[in-house]
Amino acid sequence: MEDVSPKTQMAKIRNFEKGFMATHLINIGNKVGVFDKLNEKKEEGATVADLATELGVHEPYLKFWCQTAYHFELLDCDDQGKFKLQPFLDEILGDKTHFRNYMANITMDVDLFGVGFGETHEFFKTGEKYETFAEPEISRIAYETTKNIYLAFLFMIFPKNEYLKELLDKGIKFLDIGCGDGNLIIQLANAFVNSEFVGVNPDVHGVDMAKSTISQLGLEGRVTVDSIGGEKLTYMDEFDMVSMVVTLHEIPPDIRESVVEKAYQALKSGGYLMILDFPYPSSLEDFRNPMYEYGIMDQFYETAIGTVHLNNNEQNELITKVGFKDIQRMPVGKGMFDFITATK
Repeated sequence: MEDVSPKTQMAKIRNFEKGFMATHLINIGNKVGVFDKLNEKKEEGATVADLATELGVHEPYLKFWCQTAYHFELLDCDDQGKFKLQPFLDEILGDKTHFRNYMANITMDVDLFGVGFGETHEFFKTGEKYETFAEPEISRIAYETTKNIYLAFLFMIFPKNEYLKELLDKGIKFLDIGCGDGNLIIQLANAFVNSEFVGVNPDVHGVDMAKSTISQLGLEGRVTVDSIGGEKLTYMDEFDMVSMVVTLHEIPPDIRESVVEKAYQALKSGGYLMILDFPYPSSLEDFRNPMYEYGIMDQFYETAIGTVHLNNNEQNELITKVGFKDIQRMPVGKGMFDFITATK
């Protein structure tokens, strides 16, 4: 390991700054359509002049963008001046339908978190909370990052928890607390045609998006959503499964226990609670453990909106306190998530 010195510390800070610049460069390229266009032309590439003409953008500015993207090793260029996305970046930044595509996260980093950071530094003095979901566009940006979360269930979770898949295949009633724009339950409804799905979410904009998609796909008979918080649920012994997908940490601490208790009440005896969320460290040493990276970053991103992540022990205590038993855990996505199940 290299000794710590002014040189190494400056290099570390410069890398942070370069990452900041690269993130904004990617976001600008996305907004003007460069990544979409280069994804279309991933075999032959395109010159700056061709890109500027087809995208209707200012060629001198685009030239600097492409040269800087080349510097960051996002683009390559041949001897004819044709730029191409580097290998695999067509999946990660170009093709928005690909499960590896990360562009929604870049957009959220800049347009949501970046704006929020600029407005909330004073809140670190006062403890005030920042309201983030006041506008439909903000909801859309946030939910876009979770559009492929159902793939984790289909290809990572269910293969290792076959009994859950078998229940869904047979036909059950499924409740998703914090359903966002309904993407998870809509995709599960497409995959498991014998089951019924209900989603609840306090964000009316997300519910409106869900209702629109449900109607377009003709799923009204098996998928319903409602703009209500989990703490206001009145279901009793009605569902076979209740899920909270990247939701538990989002629930305000003062109502979190109530929401988990409502989930318990909504389940039939023997029903399953399923929680997918970021692992969060319980000791200071673990804050440098890469497996906790997503949870640590998410906690910082969302500090000013009142988010408080729970570590494993705190989660177990909460789940047990309301009556659940047989808590099981498994890592998902190389440690990005913890998948937790418990039974009523």
